[in-house]
Amino acid sequence: MDTSTLRAMIRLLDDTDEAVVEALELRFMEEGEAIVDELEAIWLSNEFPDVSRHIELLIKRIQKQSLHRRFHEWFDQEKPDLVEGWVLVTQIQYPGLKIEAMRRILNDIKLDAWLMMGNVENDVDKIQILNHVFFEQQGFHGDSNQYHFTDNSFINRVLERKSGNPISLSAVYIAIAQSLGLPVFGVNLPQHFVVGFCKLKEGYEGSRNMKLLGNNEIEKTMFYINPYSKGQIFTKENVDAFLKVVNVTPQKQFYDPCGVKDIIKRMLRNLHFSYGEIKDHEKQQEVTVLMKLAGMSDEIKD
Repeated sequence: MDTSTLRAMIRLLDDTDEAVVEALELRFMEEGEAIVDELEAIWLSNEFPDVSRHIELLIKRIQKQSLHRRFHEWFDQEKPDLVEGWVLVTQIQYPGLKIEAMRRILNDIKLDAWLMMGNVENDVDKIQILNHVFFEQQGFHGDSNQYHFTDNSFINRVLERKSGNPISLSAVYIAIAQSLGLPVFGVNLPQHFVVGFCKLKEGYEGSRNMKLLGNNEIEKTMFYINPYSKGQIFTKENVDAFLKVVNVTPQKQFYDPCGVKDIIKRMLRNLHFSYGEIKDHEKQQEVTVLMKLAGMSDEIKD
């Protein structure tokens, strides 16, 4: 749609004929994201004050429609990208967030660690270097004061504040570690979330693209790392002790890596709870839509 046509249509949004307005809205929705930037520019300039609120609502509707479509497409992939999925979750609150900006920040942190690693071969030494960069140089830390703060679920805010909850800090840690070629994957503990350093099966060792590997390519977890506690390294025996403390029966899934979709599902659960805590029911409902698209309908209470 060219600019002159767009403006002509916007002028008609205050038409008294509801059928005309509905037809215009349908056309805008069909155009989708392609016209959002221009609609936002027109709205910010207040060029059409009589329909300013109408333009604002249209932008929100288009963004929601686009988010639902893109999340459905993301979740439908066999091996989706973690950062992309997290950006989509974040767009519930920050619809204009660009994934390229998030990747640039993550890449800068990766480069700092990569330069320090040099020719280091030992896996534990590599993790110690990554921990130094991540926690000491960058200053990432657990948000123990506002554990359920909604910002702890948004990638842009976690990267800005250098603070988050167990799963958000783990997600940043995983993204950076995997970009360095380290076999680090999420581990879905009850009441907590950590990461595991894994040994890959024969034929996959030395693989540089960890994002494309799944549980079928992982032989076992060598040790665990707790990003919420500044990268503390621990063993299976420590996991046993933790499960005993929280009074949970040990299960295989608590020791083995989980998939990217499981990480995003847990983020959605956390965010749904956080919005409920602050009684933001509109945003909570938006999370509910993504949960349904992720096949989590049975977890949603009416």
